[in-house]
Amino acid sequence: MTLEEIRQLALWLKEYHLAGAELSGPGVHLTLKRGTPAAAVAAPAVAEVQDQMLRTTGLGRLLLTHPQLDQPFVAVGDQLSAGQLVALLQVGALLLPLRAPRAARVVDVRVPCGTTVGYGEAFLGVEYPA
Repeated sequence: MTLEEIRQLALWLKEYHLAGAELSGPGVHLTLKRGTPAAAVAAPAVAEVQDQMLRTTGLGRLLLTHPQLDQPFVAVGDQLSAGQLVALLQVGALLLPLRAPRAARVVDVRVPCGTTVGYGEAFLGVEYPA
């Protein structure tokens, strides 16, 4: 394994938000692990600012309707309950659920159905009850 191949593996870990990788072969064993960002380790002592958006949990194609149905999971004005399915993230043939973390009201849809999205991308504007 060359140094350039190891650099490429490290780049892929960062690019695809993977925690690590382990490779073994004849005469070689390589373990790569990503550290957590400093901001995630030390949380600020100030009150949390409420993020009024639902965000994607990974890379893929955002589906606001099930591929075999016409009706969207949610629409502007809908009341959401905690854990309610609001969209799907298609990664290859896999459909991953995107759920509301808590009760909220949908105020806008920020990403059209079928759009390729990145990790942490805001796709649904919400308003949390006071």
